[in-house]
Amino acid sequence: MVERDEVTVRRAPKVPVFLIMGAALGVVVSLIVTSLFPFDSGEGVAQTYGYISLWGLTIGGAVGCVVAIIAERVTSRGAKRVQVERERLEVPVAEPDAVPRQVTDGESDRA
Repeated sequence: MVERDEVTVRRAPKVPVFLIMGAALGVVVSLIVTSLFPFDSGEGVAQTYGYISLWGLTIGGAVGCVVAIIAERVTSRGAKRVQVERERLEVPVAEPDAVPRQVTDGESDRA
C-alpha cells in the first residue's frame, strides 16, 4: 500500500557545534584579554586566566547559541514542500516449528 504525503524539507544548523565553537572562541579571547592587561602580582597569570576564561566560556557559548538561532531563522525561510510516497510492507510472521522445552532444576539444557 502506497501513501502520498506532503513534507517540509530544509537544512538546519547544528546548535551544539555553534555552542562549542562559541565557547572555544570565548576561551581564546579570554587568553588574549589576560595577556593584554596587567595582572595583580599576588595572583598568578594562571589564576587570572582561569577566572577570566570562565566568563569567556560562558559568554562565548551564549553568543554561539544566539548565532545558531539566527542561522536557524534564516535557513527556515528556504524550506521547500515536497511530495513523498510512503510504502508499507506487511511481513507475515512465521510460526516457530518447535516449541523449546522448559529446563527444570537439576537438568541441563544440553543434549
